[in-house]
Amino acid sequence: MLGQLLSRKREYAVPSDLHPRQQALCDLGLPLQEPLTASWTHHSPLPRECKRDPTSTTPGPGVPFILGVDEAGRGPVLGPMVYSVCYGLAAERDAIGRLGFDDSKVLTEARRDELFDLLQTAEEQRRIGWAVRVLSPQDLSSCMLRRAKYNLNAIAHDTTITLIRETLGRGINVREIFVDTVGPPEKYQEKLTRLFPGIKIVVAKKADSLYPIVSAASICAKVVRDAVLRHWRFVELEPPLSYHSDDFEVENAVAVLPASVWSTEFGSGYPSDPATVRWLKAHLDKVFGFPGIIRFSWMTCAKLLENEGVSVTWPEDEEEVAVPAKSRSGYTTKAQLAKAQAALAKATAAAAVDPTRSVFTRVNHTDLHARNTITGRNTSASPAVQRSRLRSRDFFTSRGLQTITAVTL
Repeated sequence: MLGQLLSRKREYAVPSDLHPRQQALCDLGLPLQEPLTASWTHHSPLPRECKRDPTSTTPGPGVPFILGVDEAGRGPVLGPMVYSVCYGLAAERDAIGRLGFDDSKVLTEARRDELFDLLQTAEEQRRIGWAVRVLSPQDLSSCMLRRAKYNLNAIAHDTTITLIRETLGRGINVREIFVDTVGPPEKYQEKLTRLFPGIKIVVAKKADSLYPIVSAASICAKVVRDAVLRHWRFVELEPPLSYHSDDFEVENAVAVLPASVWSTEFGSGYPSDPATVRWLKAHLDKVFGFPGIIRFSWMTCAKLLENEGVSVTWPEDEEEVAVPAKSRSGYTTKAQLAKAQAALAKATAAAAVDPTRSVFTRVNHTDLHARNTITGRNTSASPAVQRSRLRSRDFFTSRGLQTITAVTL
């Protein structure tokens, strides 16, 4: 039965009609009709006045612009994180401020859509432009589960820097930048000032409530993220293994899945939302974990896999070899390393005697630290996160069984 499931092809249920908001974004050139399996960036058309100075008759560096940066979707356990920049004529900052932009979190969805549509009018396209970077859940997880950890703050900083550089590269003469902070605002502002000399940088908490140009970026990010989630396209080849064959029909060896197999009723996406927690539990595959909409690196997912998933033993990578204790582990004496090796041998022997349990579930925290010492794994994460890291390592590439050596069902 399992082999039949894995050999079938999936017939995707493509929506015959899109939500008006999603259709409007598609008309602007955003690739929302495609499944989000990789991160992408979209830039609006250049404001018509970006390359000329209306006060001068000779060619110049371009009319000055101000630029704001904000994000949407940093905290949720599912869906993309979206970063946005919005830039407008510096000479018309007061007029831009009177358009009604505010922190997207305090606006209704209808008001956010109204303000976003305002940015697409001919008058505002004369003086305002924007861009978004949509970071897929798979990319976020892959970054945060690296052995050399690439955390969310670093991802946010790098995404912001990339969007600013791309905007400057398009010929926008940015003279002031306003950023809603990630981490300590003083250090972040100093970092951006070093990278963009000659441009005034302001990094502040609640910048999306203080500076209208940041509020506009906040609205762009929120509208795009909501549109991506509203019609999320699941690319998984099969329903969770917990589903029975009676739950879907088979026609000519093609699985025709009902729309209810992958529900989009996942609430706000925040771990504290009961609707999100219910969705996670209902869509957990005990072997492979969650579909690609989920960020495996979040502790909520790691704990659910630990408590609800089956025990899985992953083979060591062939390239992994023993490393000097002092350089990788914190063990500074041969005696300490020998003790760690003995603990690992004991745990491995116990797992061999009781094959219904994997070495990961039989070892305690000390033993797991010993295993990481010998193989050179990062020991800064908790055991639950490390096991989630191992389980998700191959999920994003194949979702196949060939990488599993022992599964307890």
